[in-house]
Amino acid sequence: MKAFKNLGLRLAFGVALFFLLNGLYSAYFFKSDIEKYAPIRPEIIENFKNGDIVYMGESSNTSFNPWTDTMSESIGDFLQLYLPNKKVSQISHESFHLGLFKDMLQLWKPGKEEQTIVITLNMRTFGPSAIYSGTEARNQQEALFYSMRFPLLTRIFLSLHFYDNRGDLERTRLKFKHWRTEKPSVLKRLGEVNADLEGAPEKLRQMADAYVKELMFSIDESNPRLKDLKGIIDFGKRNKVNVVFHVLPENRDYAQGLIGDELLKQMDDNVTFLVDFLQKNEAKYVNNYRISNFRDYTDQFYPTEHVNVRMRHGIAYKISRFFESKIPEYSIPFKANNYPNWSIQQPMADTMVAAFGLGLHLK
Repeated sequence: MKAFKNLGLRLAFGVALFFLLNGLYSAYFFKSDIEKYAPIRPEIIENFKNGDIVYMGESSNTSFNPWTDTMSESIGDFLQLYLPNKKVSQISHESFHLGLFKDMLQLWKPGKEEQTIVITLNMRTFGPSAIYSGTEARNQQEALFYSMRFPLLTRIFLSLHFYDNRGDLERTRLKFKHWRTEKPSVLKRLGEVNADLEGAPEKLRQMADAYVKELMFSIDESNPRLKDLKGIIDFGKRNKVNVVFHVLPENRDYAQGLIGDELLKQMDDNVTFLVDFLQKNEAKYVNNYRISNFRDYTDQFYPTEHVNVRMRHGIAYKISRFFESKIPEYSIPFKANNYPNWSIQQPMADTMVAAFGLGLHLK
């Protein structure tokens, strides 16, 4: 009995000490750690608190074309203009993906009676280049702070590297392993593409290389992003939050022009798989995958989802129609000088692609 009593006293002392240290850390150090490791955390909490519609996106939300854009409004900004009776708040950051969005939802608290969270669904982030990205360790470190756990526990997890902190070498190894074992083999396809483009400018060869590495993969049930997607769907159902997924457009034109129908079909099949998954799980979604035009991409020589104002406006219109089906497309009162200056020509990749007998279908 004495031993149990001593054990109970030690446990009580340990618990009391933990709460004391947690209070000291919360009062004097937690805020500075947030500023250092997760500066977006207060913004996430504030936007969840205030938004009737919370738009959660990555860099595609705010991308800007320095050549032709005279408007810098984000997709979320245009969504607010289309839905003036709703408060639209925005959470966006480069290199975000569904796993991070799922972690952020831990900071959500019940408040508004009717709230909708619109979450970007980026097909490219399901691939090995994104999953094993060199930025992922930093993302996972930041995600430790997307939690309502005791602050001291977060600090302990951070100190012990209790997150996916695999280094660049390990992530590169896993990425190449995936490329080697994927069917068709990405590494084999890279060799074929380089042979096909022998004599082409280095910029074009690098562009084709990037399209294969970023987009030539197949999504299946084992994909970790799919588990994140299911987790977000379950969160919405469990908390009675209206979650709407927005499927981002991809540059199908350049994918087909550079690599051919094989890559285009793989991309289309991946999006079909995701849409079928959303339907099977009774999730709400807006599919903007096919609305793109290669001229509207701000990154002409790399396959990102960064688009100019015309596309950001178009995406927001499609999403707004989900909420109010009778909104006319041109209900936002633009002035003449609001429009991009189309007389200024952005350097385009299409002429280089077409010059080597590729992409002649581009219009």
